[in-house]
Amino acid sequence: MIEKQEAINLKNKYDAGERDFCNLELRRIDLRGLNLSHANFKGADLSYANLREINLSGADLREAFLNEADLTGANLQGANLEGTYLIKAYLMKTNLQEANLSKAYLTGAYLSKSNLTKANLSGAYLNGAKLSGADLTDISYDETTHFDVNFPLNKVETKKELSRTPSLLNLKVTIEDLLKSLNHLSQLSNRYLGSTMTVRYWETTRPQSEWLHQFEIKSSAQISFTGNQPGYLDLSQLRLAQEWISRFVKICSQIIQDYPKMIDRKQLVLSLTPSLMTEATQLDNHKSDVTSLF
Repeated sequence: MIEKQEAINLKNKYDAGERDFCNLELRRIDLRGLNLSHANFKGADLSYANLREINLSGADLREAFLNEADLTGANLQGANLEGTYLIKAYLMKTNLQEANLSKAYLTGAYLSKSNLTKANLSGAYLNGAKLSGADLTDISYDETTHFDVNFPLNKVETKKELSRTPSLLNLKVTIEDLLKSLNHLSQLSNRYLGSTMTVRYWETTRPQSEWLHQFEIKSSAQISFTGNQPGYLDLSQLRLAQEWISRFVKICSQIIQDYPKMIDRKQLVLSLTPSLMTEATQLDNHKSDVTSLF
């Protein structure tokens, strides 16, 4: 393993707010158990590294090298692993929910009892991968996915065509784009509910997330971002933003019945979560039924 000091230095940089660790040479490093969520390791070489129980949720690991790395019990939920090399990697009991594994090289990887729920496997190489006991519910794949000859595809609940599922994978959204959407909703709510109520609704609907708490909501209901976010949002951040927006729209629609209809959809860079909007619609229908009684 790389000298422990190297791991300490990396952790200290992360704790100080640095997230860019792309293209680093980190072979055999020991980072087990660390929280490095949303870090950028694009193109980094982490082959043979000890990454047991590490938190890399929402991390950017595109085209990184993780060959024979030990990721047993790691949290990679929502991580971007597009084109990542995971040949013979140890991914037992690893959380890969909603991870983007498109075009990833998982040849001979050990994925026993891993959670691949809603993972994107389009174009991935799974030849020789060990998947016994893995949760493959709602995985997405396409005609370019390379399954092992013994893979029981007919027994798996999957999404056969990625285009059929609501996907954020291909969206390119910046912080500036997201702020425009948030502030459009703020202005609309402010007009009917006032700034105090609007601020309260943004705060109460915000999902628990270190990243989302970098959004500052001023007393005027104007929203700004206090962190440093170059480039595009990753999949995990897009999902968090989508959930926040949908929750906010839902709670506003409890007071302003036609609130969803007032939104200029061209101002929204993210679609509203279908389940939350369904609940809002049902609430509106209930209000209509109650009104009709009088």
